[in-house]
Amino acid sequence: MSGPALAPSERVLVRLPSWLGDLVQAEPALRALGARVPADRLSLAAPDVLLALLDGVLPGARRLPVAGRGGERAADWRGHDVAVLLTGSFRSAWTAALAQIPRRVGHARDLRRWLLTDALRPALERGGVPLGLGRPRRSRLGPRYLPRPFGATCVELVGLLGVGVRDPRPRLSFEPAYAQRVLARLGLDAGEDYVVANVGARPGSAKGFPPASWVRVLDVLAASLDAPVVLTSGPGEEEAVREVARAVRRARVLPCAGPAASLVELAALLAGARLVLATDSGPRHLAVAVGAPVASVSGPTDPRHSADQLRRQRMLRVEVPCGPCHRERCPLAGAHANRCMHEVDPEDMARLALELVE
Repeated sequence: MSGPALAPSERVLVRLPSWLGDLVQAEPALRALGARVPADRLSLAAPDVLLALLDGVLPGARRLPVAGRGGERAADWRGHDVAVLLTGSFRSAWTAALAQIPRRVGHARDLRRWLLTDALRPALERGGVPLGLGRPRRSRLGPRYLPRPFGATCVELVGLLGVGVRDPRPRLSFEPAYAQRVLARLGLDAGEDYVVANVGARPGSAKGFPPASWVRVLDVLAASLDAPVVLTSGPGEEEAVREVARAVRRARVLPCAGPAASLVELAALLAGARLVLATDSGPRHLAVAVGAPVASVSGPTDPRHSADQLRRQRMLRVEVPCGPCHRERCPLAGAHANRCMHEVDPEDMARLALELVE
C-alpha cells in the first residue's frame, strides 16, 4: 500500500542502515530522494561513523547520529512529515510512530507492518531450492523472505513515494588527500600502483576467509602482479592482518596499523587501488561504490543479496549442502566446520583477480 507522491515541501527523515554494506547499497535511493527534496528539508539518521561517507552525496542534509543499532530517539525525529525506513527493525518503525511522523514508509515485516502507513510486503521464497543455492529455509510461520539485493529493495521503497531511481549504481567520491594521508603513512608515493586486500574478520567468524588462504592468494598473485599489497581490516580484526603479514613470503605487504583512521580514508584508499580483494562484506560494497575492480569470496552469505552491479566484480564461492546459511558462527564441527570458506581454492581466487586486472 502507498499514498500520494512526495512533495518537495515535505520534511523527510531517512533512517539509513547501520551496516556499512547496506548503507552503500542504499545510496542510489538516497540520491534520488535528494533530487526530489531540498537538502535543508532532508534528515539522515545513522551511526555517525557511517554518515561521514555521505558528505559528498548530500552535504546540506541534516545529520541525526544514532548511537549504534537500536539507538533511535523519538525526540530527535519529531517535526518531520515523512519517515523513510531503510531498515527492517521494529525499533525504527516504533520510534517514527512515537515521534508522531504522519507518514511512515517501510517494509511490512513481522509486527512492524501495523506501525507503517505506506508498506511494501517483501517477496517470500516458495517452491524448490532457488538457483541451486543450498536448502530451502522454512520457519514455523512459513517460508523465509526471498534473498534479494538490498539496493533493489531500497529503490522499491522510495518508489512508494513516487521517487524514481534512474541510476541504480552506488556512487561515492572523496578528495584524493584522504588516500594520500594513508599512503604516506605506509611509505607509498602518490600515483604508485597498489592492491588492497581486506583480510580482516572477527575472531571465529564463519564469514572470514582463513588467513592461510589469504597468504596463498597473495603469494600466487605476486608472480604476476608487481604491486605492493595494503592489508586492511575493521576494528577488532587486526590480528588477522598481523597473521597474514607474518606468513606471506612472495608478496610485498603493507599492513595498516589497525583499521583506516576513518571509513572516508578507507574509501579513498580503495578508490585508488588497482585491485581490491575482499570477502562479501562492507568493504567490498564500498570498493564498488568508488569504482574499484573487486574480487571477492563468499562463504555463508547468500550471493543473491548482492548479485548486482557486477560489471567490475568477480565473486568466488563453493556450493555446500548446508549453505548459504548467513550464520556468523558455523554450527558444525570437525571436517564439516566452515566448509564454505575452507574449500575455496586460493589459486582460483588469484586467477579470478587477475582476470580483472588483465
